[in-house]
Amino acid sequence: MRILGLADLHGHAEKLRLLENLDADIIAFCGDLHNAGAVEDARPVAEALARLGPPVLIVPGNMDPREFVPDLWKRAGLRMIDHGSYRHGDCGFIGMGGMVVRNLKRLGDPTRYYHLDDDVYGSLALVHEDISDARRRVVLTHQPPRGARDTIYSGERTGSVSLRRFVEEYQPDLLICGHIHEDRGEAEIGATRIVNVGEMRQGYAALIELGDEIELRWITP
Repeated sequence: MRILGLADLHGHAEKLRLLENLDADIIAFCGDLHNAGAVEDARPVAEALARLGPPVLIVPGNMDPREFVPDLWKRAGLRMIDHGSYRHGDCGFIGMGGMVVRNLKRLGDPTRYYHLDDDVYGSLALVHEDISDARRRVVLTHQPPRGARDTIYSGERTGSVSLRRFVEEYQPDLLICGHIHEDRGEAEIGATRIVNVGEMRQGYAALIELGDEIELRWITP
């Protein structure tokens, strides 16, 4: 299976033209398809992603407006797997989007996908039951796990502690993420391959082949 890993388009639908001739079985989009804004501006972006051809699995990012993306993405033909699962052949996918926040006041924002760090482990552990017997298990998140491609420009590690705990205990084959634009690349947590696919707004993405081994090809501007 060939997975086209994308994230952080931030509304720049024109960048998707760079991907039109790529051969992939499925697209995994890891959040921030949009950059806040109105549904009228977001609709053409979602439709452009769907037109690339392969089935699109998607989780929301912190910039995807919560009040309209579930309905918009469904109408466009994108499959949202936030707190959900999906099977493609012998591969099982689970996902959780959004961003961890420390300020409890931000949790009440109806326009954003925010959650507490502790929520990540429990949510993924629950949906993992749906794919526990799959030959290959893939996790889609927006935010990286702590200590794996999560370093911001200041040098601070900003990934989810609870997500790292999940990866350490369940050891999925692959975790695809984005969010931290400046730390594109790959890492490992035990037997799990971590891939921060980078900012598609700048032309970065990754083509991941799941065979007996995991092979990675970086897409650059």
